[in-house]
Amino acid sequence: MIETASSLLSCVPDEWGPQFETDSGAVTRTLTGPNSISFKAPSHMALVMLTPQPGREVSLNSDRKSVFLAPVGTMEIVPAGTDLFARWKTAKENILLALAPKQLSKLAGLEFGREDFEFRPLAAGHVDEKALLLAQLVREEFRRGEPENHLYMDSLLTVFSTYLLRNYSTFQDNPASRHRGGLSPKAWRDVQDYIRANIGEQLSIERLALLAGLSPSHFLRAFKLTAGRSPHQYVLARRLELAEHLVITTDMPLTQIARLTGFANHSHLTATMRRHKFTTPSALRRARTIR
Repeated sequence: MIETASSLLSCVPDEWGPQFETDSGAVTRTLTGPNSISFKAPSHMALVMLTPQPGREVSLNSDRKSVFLAPVGTMEIVPAGTDLFARWKTAKENILLALAPKQLSKLAGLEFGREDFEFRPLAAGHVDEKALLLAQLVREEFRRGEPENHLYMDSLLTVFSTYLLRNYSTFQDNPASRHRGGLSPKAWRDVQDYIRANIGEQLSIERLALLAGLSPSHFLRAFKLTAGRSPHQYVLARRLELAEHLVITTDMPLTQIARLTGFANHSHLTATMRRHKFTTPSALRRARTIR
């Protein structure tokens, strides 16, 4: 099931599309026909268009509306507390990120060394191809039709948030330093130990990065250099290995194994194992019995 975001996306009607929340923020894939919306942003928001919007109307903190063509890839940033009005005349699909001010300030401190920043205004119809790529990755995760990979979504939100700060805020002229190389041996041990000890829990990039003593974006790069795969891929592989081990060596109910290894339910474990291992927990257990 899709997790429902709380107050970060409270201004967006639930019927417009699925919502998902992680430690890094919330995101929704909205699909709605001709419509309009008006609200005071409860969080920092970034919208990326997945369909073109001719004649889009937008106003920020003003009664004066801009009317413009919004091509696919158009990005709009709405800082927290901004009064927004938007209207569109054709069916619309977009990805909308909602980032809590305190959490984004914390990320700014980790990435850039200070927490105070302001977003810079964008020209109407501004297209960002990199933001579009990230938005498409988020859309694909929603389209899967099964419980989302929480750590993967958290990674995408972390990357997206850092990208916004680096390219569209007052940090634009003061880029973050680049971490080179992988994790230190101690950091790698600490991260692996933490993942093993919490394999059945929802893990976050921020917490793993803190263990490694790196900012979230630096951690993502260093982890991949060290492990040869991203954190969410690594964690998924460990979860599947443990689940397979428990299926074969114990009589534990499959629903309990799914819960202990971080899957939403038995069906989620089965679908994931079939996709990545080309087998299922039930098939593994039957094969054990035959032997």
